Amino acid sequence: MISLHKIALAYVCCSVWVLTGWGQTNAVWENKTFLPSIKTVLLYPYNGTPNAQAMLNPPILQIQESAVLHLAFDCLDLSQQGFRIKIYHCNADWTRSDLNEIEYLSEYNDVPIYDYQNAFATKIPYHHFSIDLPKVKMSGNYVVVVYRNRNEQDIVLSQRFMVFQSSVAIAANVRFANQTQQRNTHQALQFSLSYTGYEILDPKTDLQLVVRQNFQTMNHPPLQPFMIDNFNQKISYQFFNGENVFAGGNEYRLFDARSTQQKLVNIAGLHQEDRETALDLYLDAPQEGLPYVDTKDFDGMYAIDHYETNQGNTNADYVQVHFRLKTEPSETPIYVVGAFNQWQCNSQSQLQYNELKHWYECTLQLKQGIYNYQYITEMVGKKRINLDGNHAQTQNTYEIFVYHRPVGGRADALVGYVRINSR
Repeated sequence: MISLHKIALAYVCCSVWVLTGWGQTNAVWENKTFLPSIKTVLLYPYNGTPNAQAMLNPPILQIQESAVLHLAFDCLDLSQQGFRIKIYHCNADWTRSDLNEIEYLSEYNDVPIYDYQNAFATKIPYHHFSIDLPKVKMSGNYVVVVYRNRNEQDIVLSQRFMVFQSSVAIAANVRFANQTQQRNTHQALQFSLSYTGYEILDPKTDLQLVVRQNFQTMNHPPLQPFMIDNFNQKISYQFFNGENVFAGGNEYRLFDARSTQQKLVNIAGLHQEDRETALDLYLDAPQEGLPYVDTKDFDGMYAIDHYETNQGNTNADYVQVHFRLKTEPSETPIYVVGAFNQWQCNSQSQLQYNELKHWYECTLQLKQGIYNYQYITEMVGKKRINLDGNHAQTQNTYEIFVYHRPVGGRADALVGYVRINSR
């Protein structure tokens, strides 16, 4: 049984993908798949052997760390096998930096993926591909790109990862919001920086900060320093108008689809078809306005595994998962999101109202494993509202990234990083 511990990842940046702009420095790079046959893309660090537990870790490494990043994905098109990877260095805003490949890589930046395995005893046939990414020499944001047929423009997927150096120390904690009206629903992030021994000419303008809560894409205003102590090389961030306040959200919902032979957590029904297995989840209902319930989750993450064999890479099948939400018809669309679909609000993740059953529903093809998910609505201006409400007690993971472009540098370095839990 996979241990339910809290490791999370999120990114604060709304991205607009420009496929034709890979060579342009103003193109923003994001996590994306470009072929419907490419499924279950995972990128995570590990020491030793990749496993389901390691899949819950975000793709972040310290520059001196011995762990490696493991990229894995499935291809349901069995005729496709000629995949290769390239790695690109990015600035803090995820645009491509001006660095040459030789500056951040010791190896040739064009690596074939030789490691692939055939699915075993599954109704849906697929190839499982995996590769350990080569080590990089510099800190910062990176994107690994997978392409096929030796054509660098024929991109099938891209994934972000980060490598940091500990030049700036970060002290942080999470508290209840100071504002009375937000005290029961929001959390406040307090932190300070120390850059002893690291040269920063103007700490007020030279540093860029990114704060992430879980895996959710957020638009948060820049956080400005309150006080700078140049003598002791410390920066204090104190906030009085709620600039550091984040909606607490609610604990994620969970279902366990590791088995097609028995009903595990939150599985209401199993339907064995000749070509595919379908799983019905129990009927959900919005939790807005209900008391907070402390439940363990992955903060939106998911892990692939197979209950009977523990060989999730090749023995886990693809199943049709049927989501159902009991609520009144809404003028705004409702989506089911999580790390499994990159929190994307699109036609695949949108629920449709069933007038006969009086509930919303949608069906997604997912690989067997344990999944977190939540229901959201997307309002005007791409504002997202969690249908399960907000609680200050919710256990969330926050990350703070500190970027700096050194004097004479041509790219943003990731000089500080910390991950803290709201409890």
